[in-house]
Amino acid sequence: MTPEEFHRFRDRVVTEYAADQVRAGTWSLMEAESLSRAGLDEQLPKGPDTPGQLVLVAEDDEGPIGELWLGLKHPRGVPDTAWIQDIDITPSRRGHGLGRALLAAAEQLIAERGISALGLNVFGDNEAARGLYASAGYEVVTQQMRKQLLWESTFSETSGHNP
Repeated sequence: MTPEEFHRFRDRVVTEYAADQVRAGTWSLMEAESLSRAGLDEQLPKGPDTPGQLVLVAEDDEGPIGELWLGLKHPRGVPDTAWIQDIDITPSRRGHGLGRALLAAAEQLIAERGISALGLNVFGDNEAARGLYASAGYEVVTQQMRKQLLWESTFSETSGHNP
């Protein structure tokens, strides 16, 4: 990935991840972009030259089709497991099996490095990605759930304490 390609990649990842976190209710709109940027800069302090990270542009005969960011170690230390940090197909090229091909290429790159497993995280509302991963043999190993609670002001007033 060239410096110019990395700049575009970084902008896309920061923007999309911030939006995902806001949609998931994890971050506020006010803080999302700065948190996303800080997280990416921490994970890729040397850009595409960061040790232990592969940041690649995928191309076919027609040109760039997408981007792939792989961490060669699991972010929470699971042994012998690499991590898909980001996988993206250019919007105009989606729907033609390129996501599946890029996923297979990621698996090949990891296997060539002697790593036996590849993990990822996917937001619950991303049905297309969840379907792709499931059909490619990925299994749910943990699942995070949340319920937004709306407390009525009368509850606090009648109970005499805050929940």
